[in-house]
Amino acid sequence: MQYDFRALIDRRNTNSLKWEIGENILPMWVADMDFKTAPEIIEAIQEKVAKGILGYTVVPDACLQYFL
Repeated sequence: MQYDFRALIDRRNTNSLKWEIGENILPMWVADMDFKTAPEIIEAIQEKVAKGILGYTVVPDACLQYFL
């Protein structure tokens, strides 16, 4: 899948920690990406929300390989 890293997203006035600053200030103090979230991630979040239960969950063993 290809991702569009050239699309500019204006995040001012969106409660972004990085961008809720003065107009002429370049926020280089926080490592926050300004790219749109990947469609696969948005879809996974939407599926979880659609179930209506957002409590604590157990991390599946299959995911642990990415953290070790």
